[in-house]
Amino acid sequence: MFDDSFFEMMNDDKEEETREQAPPTENMYDSSEPIETVSYGAPAKIYVLSIGGSIVAPEKLDATFISKLSETIDRLYGNGYRFAIVVGGGKTARNYIAAAKSLGANNFELDRIGIRATRLNAAVLIQGFEKAHNQVLTKIEDASEIIARGKIPVFGGLMPGFTTDAIAALLAESLNAEYINLTNVDGVYSADPKEKPNAKFFDEISYEKLLSLMKLAGSKPGQNLIIDVPTCLILKRSNIPGIVLNGTDLANFENALVGADFKGTRIVTE
Repeated sequence: MFDDSFFEMMNDDKEEETREQAPPTENMYDSSEPIETVSYGAPAKIYVLSIGGSIVAPEKLDATFISKLSETIDRLYGNGYRFAIVVGGGKTARNYIAAAKSLGANNFELDRIGIRATRLNAAVLIQGFEKAHNQVLTKIEDASEIIARGKIPVFGGLMPGFTTDAIAALLAESLNAEYINLTNVDGVYSADPKEKPNAKFFDEISYEKLLSLMKLAGSKPGQNLIIDVPTCLILKRSNIPGIVLNGTDLANFENALVGADFKGTRIVTE
């Protein structure tokens, strides 16, 4: 089980790491493009969206939803909001993982298969987004440069043992951004509301309380959790503001960003 010590190795020289940028991959960016700012030269606020595979590919890829999400993101982008996106695997990943498991694949290989599925979903999502960078990224260090050039970086999974939610949390940490989890339920509950209709809904929840809920669920390849333990630990160690909400309600998602009333769960310090 993961605990706080899991990430101690990553805390050294944190300030340098968050500012460091890896050299761009050849032909990845057009260096002639100006670095983008909003009014009065202030850097744009960045939101990292962890888009659950459960809403992108509930049974198969949902092109209609991707198109509507793109319209919402484009509208927000035009109003000064900036984004980085991490896409989950959904039913596609779970189907491949189940098949590979039945053939004897170990957990490491199952995770690698799931990562490939997330990147495939991400590649399709890019096609529907006007502002998306044209490649699925595999290095967190590349994201800030792409955002500065006026594009939206899009990721799938990156490494075995880490969900796309955890990758999104690391990305938010790197970019000093806020974390938003778009899933298929209204927010964080004390138990799965589909199995326990009387489960308590949290308008706000602390990192510590969220950790205690997620630790009970454990971790396995392809599982479908609201947020897993590594994600909670990353958010906690850097006090990253977080929101969990139902990503299929795009008007509600937009309300959450612009400061209007919305249905969802804020992840806060205790």
